[in-house]
Amino acid sequence: MKLIRCECGYVARGENNDQVLGEIRGHMATDHPAVLASVTQQDLIGWIVTE
Repeated sequence: MKLIRCECGYVARGENNDQVLGEIRGHMATDHPAVLASVTQQDLIGWIVTE
């Protein structure tokens, strides 16, 4: 399982990078749109951890 923990406490999970990136982008689009606009794909990939 791959995941990204948002600083607000939300945890995006997925079986692969594409799934977890989709989850975190959806969360950020609704809860943190300014942050989403300022991060790159590489930033998001760097936040992924495997659990």
